[in-house]
Formats: sequence, structure tokens, C-alpha cells
Amino acid sequence: MILDVLTLQDCQLVRMWRNQCLGTLRTSNALTEKQQEDFYYNTICNPSSPHRYYGIYENAVLIGMGGITNIQWENSIGEISLIINPALHGQGIGTKAVNLLLDEAFNRLNLKTVCGECYECNPAVNFWKRIVQEHKGYSAVLCNRKYSNGQYYNSYYFSMDRDVCRLDTTVFQENRLS
Repeated sequence: MILDVLTLQDCQLVRMWRNQCLGTLRTSNALTEKQQEDFYYNTICNPSSPHRYYGIYENAVLIGMGGITNIQWENSIGEISLIINPALHGQGIGTKAVNLLLDEAFNRLNLKTVCGECYECNPAVNFWKRIVQEHKGYSAVLCNRKYSNGQYYNSYYFSMDRDVCRLDTTVFQENRLS
């Protein structure tokens, strides 16, 4: 598994995955092809953007998209973002992808802290709880952070610190971006 540069075509595939799980996202409106194209050119291709997104590939096939977003360079902090092809959930891909993204954040972008938020209406909340525990992270439950289908949901907010996080860096040498 590697992180690599995303293509516009790959971003459009991710848009379809994203549009399948709208109730669990921060912005719960379906994206059009044009909106995703604008995102690709204005955010992904923009070197001044505070966001870094990558394609997650296995044997040259896109299996996910991840990134470190809302980077605050002056505070050395960024937020993790991850979406995996829904047909591949439960196969350990997310865990490997998070490890690659944390390696990228801590060792290439030189960030001190990576944070994230997962709404409790998202089936992935238990995945994130396990990841945070494995990496010796910190977490809190924030009340009423998401309104969906007539109901408020809490969120699981977390952060992981470069100096505490448990990454096996030996597995990353062959998987680094070119």
C-alpha cells in the first residue's frame, strides 16, 4: 500500500464513495462532478492550500483517499481525513492507511499533533477509538456535534502526538511518496 498523487479521475471515484455516506460527514450534501473538479484544482493541486490529500493505492488500484487537512503550520497541527472504498471496509486497509498518513504528517510534514473527529452516527467511530488507543492518543466526547435525520449526535474528538504515537517506522521506508 502506498500514498501517491491523486488524479482528477480518482477524485471523481472518491466522490461516489463519499456520496454513499452523507449522514456521517461534516458537510452532508452530495457533491457534483463540477464541485469535485473544483476541489481537485483549488485544493489538491494548490501548493498553497492548508490541505494535503493523497490517493491510497494497492497494486496501482485506488482503494482510498486520505490526507492531513486544515494544517496550521504555526502550531504544527493538522486534521486527519480518510475515506476507503466501501466495498473494502473491514479488511485492515484503514489501519494501514492511517499509519501511512501519520508517518506523512509526523515525518514528512513535521507536524507535532494530528487530530480528528468522528461523529457517533458513523460506523467508523469504533475504528477510530481503536486507532487512538493503539497510538496512545487523547480523546473526548463532544456533545451534539452533528444533526442528521432529525437527531443530534455526539462526536469522538481525538489527537495523537508525534512524541507519544506508536508508529512502526520500518514498514514505511518502501511506501513513501516518490
